[in-house]
Amino acid sequence: MNDDMPWVNLTQEEIEQLRKQKQELTQYGKEKIRQLMNRSTENPDEIVLEDVKMFHLESMTENALWIGCYTQDGKIYHLNISAVGDKLRYYWSDETCD
Repeated sequence: MNDDMPWVNLTQEEIEQLRKQKQELTQYGKEKIRQLMNRSTENPDEIVLEDVKMFHLESMTENALWIGCYTQDGKIYHLNISAVGDKLRYYWSDETCD
């Protein structure tokens, strides 16, 4: 697992394979990677949502949870929570389509 971006959940071999392929990323892909890399500075210390239409929680692994929050006004948010050793990590993102 990649310690810098555990939410990506790739093995070191998969990361090396992607590096060797060096294929052109779409603009969308480049933006998504930038968002993933910058998430550690974007995480709020408090999240409050009003008018939630749906709350969807999934246990992804023994140490990871994924939460999707869908609001009445059409916004979509994702929260990934994982335990790595004795550290709790979380990544909040706005996944609303433009």
